[in-house]
Amino acid sequence: MKNYYEVIAKCGHVGKRNYVPIKFAVKTESGKEAAAIVRQYPRVKHHHKDAILSVKKIDYGRYSEIREANKNDPYLKCHSRHEQELIEGLKFRLETDLHGEKQAIDEKARRNRVVFKMKKLKSVAKSLMKEYNYYYDYSC
Repeated sequence: MKNYYEVIAKCGHVGKRNYVPIKFAVKTESGKEAAAIVRQYPRVKHHHKDAILSVKKIDYGRYSEIREANKNDPYLKCHSRHEQELIEGLKFRLETDLHGEKQAIDEKARRNRVVFKMKKLKSVAKSLMKEYNYYYDYSC
């Protein structure tokens, strides 16, 4: 059974650190499938893990509204950077994308994680050695 979904995605071609959130209406069997379909649409930031902002089930009336709004959206109709610059109010629709920014690294916390993982790895290796009881045969 097909359902209607509203998928909000990050759309690009507005600068590396910016995006335009666009609502897309999709008719599919599941929300996961709807997200996968929208990820492949033109202008969506395909290579970002967080390109899909939200997915929610909607009724046919809302589905029709979103489709009509997208048909009249000048951002989705433009074919070049020049046409895009002529769109009024596009700068107000932009949101900052934190995807490319480096996260601050807490060196102490990282060191503690590494020490913990090394201890765990050593204990697993020690238990495996006891379990298999390796014996060497020097009779050759």
